Amino acid sequence: MKALKTYNSKVSSEKENICFLVKDILKFLCDSSDAINEEILFEIKVILNELLQNAVKHGNKDDSSKSVKVCAGITASNSVYFIIEDEGEGYDCGCICDEEGGPDEMADICDLKESGRGMLIVSSLCDKIRFNKKGNKVIVLKKLK
Repeated sequence: MKALKTYNSKVSSEKENICFLVKDILKFLCDSSDAINEEILFEIKVILNELLQNAVKHGNKDDSSKSVKVCAGITASNSVYFIIEDEGEGYDCGCICDEEGGPDEMADICDLKESGRGMLIVSSLCDKIRFNKKGNKVIVLKKLK
């Protein structure tokens, strides 16, 4: 996967930074590609908001001395990717995603705790989602068309 353009940022783990990051990444994407329609932009906004909220709240436990790294890029195959990494202890993604990276067919969204629904929504909006072994880094791929 070769990136045509990339975006990189590292911010302190504060909720106030999430809105700034989402807006900045969306601006980067819109400036970098004319192929993104409003529906895709909305889905990207949902994905980013959820992943960044998780990194700040669950990963770094709202500890502003910790940081969140964000990398985004547009590929030659007209996809966008996001890599979000926190400094937390990690997340057991096996409870939400199967080994293929998609939503667990056995999971009923109504039975999930409030905090588990976001990752199921993110999984449904992405074309691919992967976690590192520790569970503190997520990589998401979304086609722009």
